[in-house]
Amino acid sequence: MDTRTNILKTALELYNSQGVNTITSRHIAAKMGISPGNLHYHFRQTDEIIKTLYEHLAADFDVLVSELESIHPVSLDTLRDFAVRSLELAYKYRFIFLHFVEISLRVPAIRKDYYALTQRREKEFFAIFRQLKKEGIFRTDLPESIWEALVTQIFIMGDFWLSNNELTGRLKGSNAIKHYSEIFSGMFYPYLTPAAQARMAE
Repeated sequence: MDTRTNILKTALELYNSQGVNTITSRHIAAKMGISPGNLHYHFRQTDEIIKTLYEHLAADFDVLVSELESIHPVSLDTLRDFAVRSLELAYKYRFIFLHFVEISLRVPAIRKDYYALTQRREKEFFAIFRQLKKEGIFRTDLPESIWEALVTQIFIMGDFWLSNNELTGRLKGSNAIKHYSEIFSGMFYPYLTPAAQARMAE
């Protein structure tokens, strides 16, 4: 593993376990057994490490959405799998979500990118909704405003489920992902056709 990749791996581990406020570049370098100067050769500032980890998260999620868009036909299992894989990815980069507002203020480029990403993601979700309607999984009798609200709900759930877990059940790893993926999947129940609702209830 090259030094730059190892810096990111070590930083992710430390940020996830101790948060962004207590971890400095010196902590990361010490954990790796390298000098702070060596670390700063690859990343001038700690915020550059945070920004790079955010970019990796965004790129990985782009892959998930792209794969979802490519599946034909879609099914309830497709939605369940997307929910699980999305939450697994969020858990991998959980420090970002647990400190997201603070991080977005600390690194303005992340805040700007996140806004642009949500605009793009909204269009992608609507395309997926259309496909689900075509497959008879989503209802076709709901006004556009309801689907717009669902997109917002998806963002809220995706961005803040880890905070909810931290304040309530404090579940770890696969237990947290299993619990919240069931909640995420259940969020779609009112939007399903009666036939799809019956399949979900099985």
